[in-house]
Amino acid sequence: MAAVGTGVSIGSRTVRVLSVKQGKDGSWLVTKALTAPLSSADLSPARRAAEARAAIQTTGAKGQALASLSGRDLIVRYTQVPPVPDWRLEMLMNFEIQEVAEQSGGDVSAAYALLDVDDTTSGDNVVLVALAKNGYLKPHIEALKGSNLDVLGGCPRAVGAFWAYKENGHLRHDETVVIMHIGNENTDVAIARAGVLLFARNVTGGSKLFTDALVENMRVNPATAEKLKITKGNLTPRGQARYRDSGEEKVANNLMGVGGHFVSAFNSSVMFAKAQTKVPDCQPDRMVVMGAGAMLRGLPEYLESNLGVPVEVFDPLDSIDLSELSSEAQNALRQEQGAIASTLGLAQLAADADAPQVHILPEAEKKRREFAQQTMPMLIGAAILAIAMVLAFIMAGSAYDEAVAEKGQLDQLAREFNENRGLAKAASDRVAKVNDEKFRLRRMVALGPATQRILDLIENVINEGNFEEIHITNVKASMNEITVNGERELVPEVVIDAMVQSVGSRPPAEAQTAFSVGAKSSVQTKFGLEYAEIGAPQSSGAGSVEFKFRIRQMDFPEREPAADAGNGEGS
Repeated sequence: MAAVGTGVSIGSRTVRVLSVKQGKDGSWLVTKALTAPLSSADLSPARRAAEARAAIQTTGAKGQALASLSGRDLIVRYTQVPPVPDWRLEMLMNFEIQEVAEQSGGDVSAAYALLDVDDTTSGDNVVLVALAKNGYLKPHIEALKGSNLDVLGGCPRAVGAFWAYKENGHLRHDETVVIMHIGNENTDVAIARAGVLLFARNVTGGSKLFTDALVENMRVNPATAEKLKITKGNLTPRGQARYRDSGEEKVANNLMGVGGHFVSAFNSSVMFAKAQTKVPDCQPDRMVVMGAGAMLRGLPEYLESNLGVPVEVFDPLDSIDLSELSSEAQNALRQEQGAIASTLGLAQLAADADAPQVHILPEAEKKRREFAQQTMPMLIGAAILAIAMVLAFIMAGSAYDEAVAEKGQLDQLAREFNENRGLAKAASDRVAKVNDEKFRLRRMVALGPATQRILDLIENVINEGNFEEIHITNVKASMNEITVNGERELVPEVVIDAMVQSVGSRPPAEAQTAFSVGAKSSVQTKFGLEYAEIGAPQSSGAGSVEFKFRIRQMDFPEREPAADAGNGEGS
């Protein structure tokens, strides 16, 4: 019987549930589907989880399940490691997860996946590391557990969006595609290259930004603003748009500025992908948008005009079988259009044992699942073996020659014990050697998190300061040797080339000065970062200004004392 997979998306306003199974011909059949509104957009995590659990239970969904994760409480990072055995990769990733968890305030759960990227400039492997704060993750897990689903964990929504397009769209092996899921409060971006996942991230801010703009500019309440966005919203570029009335034109004028958020999300994601994966050529050939926010009229045309690449809206329903659903459920699902896409991708990931496994589970849940799947069968087998041995002993009786044979067995066990003690000593020595490599491995992966941290900071300065005229033209990340307290140390350093091109009344030189002040001030608030400008700003053609600055991470951890490997005797 084909495995059933269930995807669950618990958003700020809606719960979406989709269960699928794969036919022998490779086609996907939807077995359960539900889209249910939450009672309020301001629910506590516990209340939202309770309402989601009740909604899931009404579907009767079964099988393995993944929950969609997005927003500020989800952290996606990348690191590069040389080709190493699985046991060393696990050790290295556990150390990396601990480092990022400490930077994020702790109390997180994590998972990692080795990406199929084989053309980086460094020749190293690229590893995706995803962490979720437990205060955000656990209510999602409890909602699924309370619905009698076999919970695999939480998965970044960007990964679900990529998998939905890979399974149900037209992902070619000779192109690079940016896949953007626009939700209500968050936007998730995945970049696919040569048919595989290259990069994934989440960006704060979704279609609610359009609603908020109407609330602020047109002085209406949120419910009215949401209705205006749906009925009269139109992002078709000026000169191409044909407005039905003056009201629609007024709404459109108030929405145009918000569209730049998604243009920025596209550009910054491509820039981060190049810096993090070290893939030299990942210039997008086209863009795919999905999610409820992608339904805004004129959005594809707006993005095309600002990005210069073709943009399509993805609706996966034409490629899947809905015949097991009632006509009412089918109609409800079709009205969802691309909003259900990432939930479908999560369901397909859950149903496919060979699919990438970015399953984030709290440690207690992970151990419970491992016990049920691995330890319990071993204990049952051991119990059966023990019972068989007892029965054999009873049947054997107490004859002398059998006692002699038993003594021989015991002698053999004693010899094996001594051999195993020697192996334990060798294993202890191996642990000591691995611990001695810890400092070297730590430096090998430090550049990736430091680069991400610095680029996130600069992106926040640009977005929060409304520096639309600032364009990042080049990013160079490296480990540089400097003198710290009289000692030579390698520290992560990011050098950024930027250009200012006037788009309004603010002169380029003034914009550059304001940006530098803001960047330096923001860096000073982050412990361990050092900001410095490289050379003086240079004026170039058409009134633009070019400048360069450098940010270093100076709180690089020092070498820890060597661990005591023990004497192999046990304690």
